[in-house]
Amino acid sequence: IAAYLEAAKTLHRYPDGSAQKLREAIGEVYNLPAEQIICGAGSDELIGLLVHAYVSAGDEVLISQHGFLMYKIYAQSVGAKVIAAPEKDMKTDVDALLAHVTSKTKIVFVANPNNPTGSYISASEMKRLRAGLPGNIILAIDGAYTEYSTKEDYTGGSELVTGSENT
Repeated sequence: IAAYLEAAKTLHRYPDGSAQKLREAIGEVYNLPAEQIICGAGSDELIGLLVHAYVSAGDEVLISQHGFLMYKIYAQSVGAKVIAAPEKDMKTDVDALLAHVTSKTKIVFVANPNNPTGSYISASEMKRLRAGLPGNIILAIDGAYTEYSTKEDYTGGSELVTGSENT
């Protein structure tokens, strides 16, 4: 209660739209530069920002068959074609994703762990996916449920940020 009463003195002010302090804190935890971090009102907003910034009518957005529904919704909102690569046992199939890449592919979305299936792909599979994509294609790793993964071979993908030509 005391903390809220103190904060109530400035609740009428808009927060820092750039989320500078938050981005710096996240950067420290994950050893990433703050300028490579974008904050938003949940993953839905960030998905929308990515699609609206990089995808146009006639482009393709590649997703896994049982990927998060918002990838499809946002892609369709800009007139893009959604390509859903088949999965194996309700799990993202890296080979199927790579086989469905075309010259029109702009973004590949991978929820890891996936929503709604709860499956995940390993760090080595994620690295293989990044390496198999042309440098002009954005690999968007949706780690909204990263904190729930306890597997030894899981990664949120932050190590791929600095090792990629399109960071």
